[in-house]
Amino acid sequence: MRENGMAQAVRQQSRTVRKVKKYTGTAVTWTIMLLLTVLVLYPLLFVFSTSFKTYGEFLESPFSISFAHPENYAQAWIDGNFSTYFLNSVLVTGVTVVAKVFMSGLVAYCVAVLKIKGWKIVMAVIMSTMFFTGEITGIPTFLLARELHLLDTIWALIVPGLLGPAGLGALLGMGYAKKIPKELHEAALLDGAGIFGIFWYIDLVLMIPMLTFVAIQTFTATWSDFFWPLITITTNESAKTLPLGLINFQSQNNSNYGVLCAGLCIMTVPIILLYSFLSKYFIEGVAAGAVKG
Repeated sequence: MRENGMAQAVRQQSRTVRKVKKYTGTAVTWTIMLLLTVLVLYPLLFVFSTSFKTYGEFLESPFSISFAHPENYAQAWIDGNFSTYFLNSVLVTGVTVVAKVFMSGLVAYCVAVLKIKGWKIVMAVIMSTMFFTGEITGIPTFLLARELHLLDTIWALIVPGLLGPAGLGALLGMGYAKKIPKELHEAALLDGAGIFGIFWYIDLVLMIPMLTFVAIQTFTATWSDFFWPLITITTNESAKTLPLGLINFQSQNNSNYGVLCAGLCIMTVPIILLYSFLSKYFIEGVAAGAVKG
């Protein structure tokens, strides 16, 4: 009896130790996650709060939270000519996103489903573009834009995005398209659908999670692109996008931190909203493209 009691006490103590370790590990994990969240979100909150302050309020209490001066946004929008810059960014980004999404789906369909002649060579060429950054391709693209007389016009920003390669989208799409059931294609052929009809109504629809990931990546890169607009748009104010406009605005309002931060928020909010609403598809697209190959 005494031995049984000691064994039960040992088991009880062991369970208690395991529970303590479990709860301690959970508490440490949540504490680390909370600290990381604060470190990531606080700079955004700081800029957002500063955008509602006057210069004097910022100097008096830079780290306090205030929403007293929403007119800073109106001032940034009007004085900084943000309406023109914003519309240019929307146009350039929208065309680039649609082109990249369509080309990613089309290349994936041709390679993985139709298996066109020489598809391995085509895929190798497309994939090789992933190893060249914008700084490397910038000079030849700039020279081509100059020969086509596109410099200092909105077309200098639209055409490269419209015709640029879609290496990442093609890679993810190829793995995704390979897992689309062939029975769907056969049924569509029996119903009289053509090759493009099958792509448009079946494959493109089923690729939506992966294509959403491509759209988000393309949107973020194009919306915040500064290097290419900087070297192609020099004097034409009506063709500048938000990053260029923000630099001009900063030079004019270097000490007016509230209005300057309002301009930063105007540029940043669309990206945050996009990730917030499409985060589910973003994760699904990464997982699908990585696993289904």
